[in-house]
Amino acid sequence: MVLTTEKAEGVISSALSKKENDMKKYLILSDTLADSKFVKAGDVVELSTDEGNTLIGYKKAELYTKKETKKQSNRSVGLKTSDTSKPKKRSK
Repeated sequence: MVLTTEKAEGVISSALSKKENDMKKYLILSDTLADSKFVKAGDVVELSTDEGNTLIGYKKAELYTKKETKKQSNRSVGLKTSDTSKPKKRSK
């Protein structure tokens, strides 16, 4: 692997330097600076992959994956309220 300096960004791998900087969402794990802004833990920010990978390396961020929430369904169609009491359980 050959290390190069391109565009005065410092020493980086030539394999990584040719990729486009895609924007991805990252979950911030601890307070830090990201994209020249102060971000708090728990924030979800959109960063370039280079900066995101740097924060992941420092264990200050992780790739954000959207968690699907289960939709609650109410199967009682047209029933507003119920006047009936709860059924009594049988005793042994």
